[in-house]
Amino acid sequence: MKAIVIVLGLISVVMAGKYDKVKITPDMAYIYVYHKGKAVKVHRIQDTKHKLTGEYAKQYRPGKDIQPIKMDPNIQTIGEVELLHFMKSKVNTKKGILVDLRSKRAYREESIPSAVNIPAKTKDSKVKMEKILKVLGAKRSGDGSLDTKKARDVAFYCHGLWCSKSSEMIKTFLELGYPSDKIYYYRGGFQMWKILGFTTVTNQ
Repeated sequence: MKAIVIVLGLISVVMAGKYDKVKITPDMAYIYVYHKGKAVKVHRIQDTKHKLTGEYAKQYRPGKDIQPIKMDPNIQTIGEVELLHFMKSKVNTKKGILVDLRSKRAYREESIPSAVNIPAKTKDSKVKMEKILKVLGAKRSGDGSLDTKKARDVAFYCHGLWCSKSSEMIKTFLELGYPSDKIYYYRGGFQMWKILGFTTVTNQ
């Protein structure tokens, strides 16, 4: 792991300046994250005339309301910069996991790098949810309580500002006993990620 980090660092030095036309922040042009065992450079599209097209360019969503910035008083809502830091400091070091709550089909077509897919409908299966909690490092004690001492941080995202999948899954996690200080809500979701021109990956 250390060798890989050093190599990525050297690559960053060599490539410095190539992605500076459209930066993420004044001090950040791109980061590297791991997706299915491979390093992926995450940056913004450098074409200043690029326009979003397709499904995520739509404004109106029938029957969908905009989600509140604070879906729960104890849950931290994050934006793109905070998500990138989460990916770099938590996901890359296996201390956290980024979860895409969209359908398997949507995830296969395109996702945020480093994300794993747990379709939102999974929350309706107690058996599957218990398995997911175990994978995240939480386990049931003899009295039925959830031991979360070794639980990993988890960040959820879905389609966008109008999508309720993340809010619903987070509520389920809280009901199951997962600690609120280990849960993050990326409210912008995949639509905002696309609008800002960030790198995406396919999962065929």
